[in-house]
Amino acid sequence: MNGSSDNPSFELKNLGIIRNGEFTQKPLTVFCGPNNSGKTWAMYSLYYFYNLLSKIAKIERHGKNKNAETISLERFNKHMSANLPDLFNTSSEDMRNATFRFKAGKSNWQQITERAKRNPTHVFLMPAERNGLHLFFRELSTRRTALLHHVSKEKINIGELLRDVIHSRYALPIANYINWLNDLPERQKAKPGGFHNHAEQLKKKLVKGNYKVDARSGAIWFKPYQPRRDGIKTDLMGLHITSGMVKSLFGLWFYLENQATHDSILMIDEPELNIHPASQRDIARLLARLVNAGLKIVVSTHSDYIVREFNSLIMLSRNRNKTLLKKYNYDRNEILKPEQVSAYLYDDQTITPFEITPEDGIYATTFDKVIRNLNMVNDDIYYTLQEQYNVQKDG
Repeated sequence: MNGSSDNPSFELKNLGIIRNGEFTQKPLTVFCGPNNSGKTWAMYSLYYFYNLLSKIAKIERHGKNKNAETISLERFNKHMSANLPDLFNTSSEDMRNATFRFKAGKSNWQQITERAKRNPTHVFLMPAERNGLHLFFRELSTRRTALLHHVSKEKINIGELLRDVIHSRYALPIANYINWLNDLPERQKAKPGGFHNHAEQLKKKLVKGNYKVDARSGAIWFKPYQPRRDGIKTDLMGLHITSGMVKSLFGLWFYLENQATHDSILMIDEPELNIHPASQRDIARLLARLVNAGLKIVVSTHSDYIVREFNSLIMLSRNRNKTLLKKYNYDRNEILKPEQVSAYLYDDQTITPFEITPEDGIYATTFDKVIRNLNMVNDDIYYTLQEQYNVQKDG
């Protein structure tokens, strides 16, 4: 299975716990599976692929020899795999024999590199650690600056200190997200890229309030739409005293409001983070609208609610039944075609594709097994105890 320029395919070997596997990226790509099964490793590697592709395309675009031959796919893949330790900020020994390869024929590779030269793909990743990062990114930056200022007056090897302090202790996507947060005041000066309405929907349907970023300090604030609570007027509040959902969705709102553009790639590790099941369904519908508006989405999720909502949106593609759309308040822009979606199970050290059909949507058996087992155990406990109670009562 070779990747095309529109739906690229990737092969993984010895990457973390993943022994081997491959996946194809489509407009909506879903990674499911137990904890510690390699989903985040695959997402981070895909993120690095696009970052590396953009850097190489930029070098070639501004190089002195405009007619120089594009870097070969083989050389690119070797460079990509060799730098995986830097991506995950770990030792070469930890990544021994690890590979992440883009699978394509020569013509497809040339198409992708030429496209990257003309219009580099912007990729944005929201890590699962985002709630903590939203709260502490300014303190981290302030303490680093204060430390450097203090030790500059002492007899300390500044070179060694700089290497230790400036070198990130995080994987590249997390380090980049921290840098992104520190640049919020500058980034919000940019003109919206066409996803303002989706950012407004996120505020209206999910967080039910307005975010604000201080233009000077970068401090993040939130004001609920509800004007009063228990007779007390609501006002701006620091993000640290808001709900988990408000914290979790700040980055997504800011990205949609200020940066998202058509054909950009948005990656979210655990979109369900700190979010009630009812709102998880709304998240799935928002992501579907973003896909149909031109964003490419990659999610890693443990949420049966999100996957089942995707299933409903895929099944509705069979026949856009107006009665069903109206009955359950679905929008036509939320409907997903099966060919828009790829989904994979990460388990047992490999990657297995889920079947996706217009009749069933994503056939994610990993959730079905857990739910059946839960129901069986729950029923057994209930009826066993009920029987014992009745025996005792009759006796």
